[in-house]
Amino acid sequence: MVTYSRYWRRNVSQHPPTELGLSLRALRKVAAHLGKNVKPVFWKGMQATDTNSITLDPDVVDRAYPIPSKTFDILVGQVVHEGLSSLEWREWVVGKVQQGVSDLPENFAPFLEAFVQAAEDIYIDELTRPRVWSLYLSSFWKNDRMKETRDPTLPPSAESLALAWRTRETRGPLPEPLHHYYNDPLDRLRECTRVIREVVSLSSPAERRERRVDLYLKTWTSLQEILSQWEDFASSPDAINMFDEAAPEGRLPEPENTDEAERENEGDEREETQGLEPDLAEEVMKLVEDQETDLTRTILVAVEDPEAGSMRTRVRQGTARMAMQPDPLLVRQLKRIFSEQESLVRRVRRRRVRRGLIEGNLDARRLHRVPIDGKVFKTREPPTSEHSWQICLVADGSASMAGKGARQKPWPVAEKAFASLAEASKGSRNRVDIYAYHEERNRCTLTQLYHGGDLYTVVPSGRTPSGQAIMAAAVTLRERRHRSLIIHITDGASNCGVRLSEAVEFCERNAIELFTIGCGCSQQTKDFLRECFAFDRLYFMKTIRTLPLVLERLLRQRILFPIRQGRV
Repeated sequence: MVTYSRYWRRNVSQHPPTELGLSLRALRKVAAHLGKNVKPVFWKGMQATDTNSITLDPDVVDRAYPIPSKTFDILVGQVVHEGLSSLEWREWVVGKVQQGVSDLPENFAPFLEAFVQAAEDIYIDELTRPRVWSLYLSSFWKNDRMKETRDPTLPPSAESLALAWRTRETRGPLPEPLHHYYNDPLDRLRECTRVIREVVSLSSPAERRERRVDLYLKTWTSLQEILSQWEDFASSPDAINMFDEAAPEGRLPEPENTDEAERENEGDEREETQGLEPDLAEEVMKLVEDQETDLTRTILVAVEDPEAGSMRTRVRQGTARMAMQPDPLLVRQLKRIFSEQESLVRRVRRRRVRRGLIEGNLDARRLHRVPIDGKVFKTREPPTSEHSWQICLVADGSASMAGKGARQKPWPVAEKAFASLAEASKGSRNRVDIYAYHEERNRCTLTQLYHGGDLYTVVPSGRTPSGQAIMAAAVTLRERRHRSLIIHITDGASNCGVRLSEAVEFCERNAIELFTIGCGCSQQTKDFLRECFAFDRLYFMKTIRTLPLVLERLLRQRILFPIRQGRV
């Protein structure tokens, strides 16, 4: 069988908690690629309630560690299925359809529910057709089909009819022969599939969900008419056994031992809700959450003003890979800066060698002076400071950076500059960190876009907690060099969190050079930033397209100028 996850999932383990944690991280990255509003992903047993999350059953793994690629494809397919369902408002659509069907007889309810769920499955499948997600969905559908044990020669149940329709439309083989009761409903549902494909092509999510509700209600009207013509349909709310010869008059046979049957059902329910054991769930959760750090308390301690309007702050690593490629011209220009930095440092070190001393290291160039004065030694003065820089880009990732309605989207242009700086810094003596920040549920989120040699992205959203983000970046600078530089990139004024002036003062107290680059700011925003920053710490650009030029000029000024002036 062809598997897909084995081509990209390399970080695996035979240790169960580690493998479950690593696989959960990978599946959360899949969810992050789908969109920003996808429900969080957990293994069953990691949360008290599963209503607001994508819950994966660990029994699917069957205690095989590392998880086989075939099984992992199924898990990816489930995340894609439920993730896109949440993005496309599946629950809302199902609820609207059920509200639109009034006075529905009880025996029709399972068929309506199964029909709408299958229709949404087909819609999600059609939505993924042009993308790689369709391959994982195929594995998920195939695994789901294998659970069906209904004899296809019997009259259809609600579930078996829905499964036959979904199987036909998701490139799966239909069992042969089918009972003749399948024919008319499947013919009607085939027309529904054709319209679903038209709905997928609509550009507006709101329009797509409204059209789906109308389509399902219209299709159900004709489908109910077909179902009502089935013989003895009203004899049972479920058609699975109503035509079974072993159950006369279309009724289910009574179990011989009711108490025993109830105990078996209770045992099945217990087995379905187990999930991970509490100790294992806690261990997996700890491993997964190591990637996120809460800095709220650290920032509160760092801010001297007790009345500063601080907010909860977290730092996390990016999970969605950045597709933007670096700008070759900017990469060459930045590499030239770092190369010149290296040359200047070497030149400074050569000037600091003192020769003709009576003690120190032996100087081979002065050995001829042994019989004259004996001054044949040299010493190298240590530099007064480190030559490497901690360069930290802190970029505004609020909703305004998405550039709605603008020809030139600010965020992709900024990402191109980030990728160029990351590429140019490879091999240099400087450390580069790149962060994006935004407000989410009244919490400042600082996402690390460059780690492990790879670049990641975020979807701009929320408000602009600039002061809070700069404070978070300042207290998380790792492997601190003697010189630290924070370059803040924004297109608007700070509107939540710690005051921007507090962040500026904190950086000054801790010898961190802080600059802000304003991109296409309004006059009101410019006035606000001028109140917080000194004249020589602020750059304004008319358009985001000028960012590479300003970034190069700033780095050249701050990295090379002090060396040339002998201040290293």
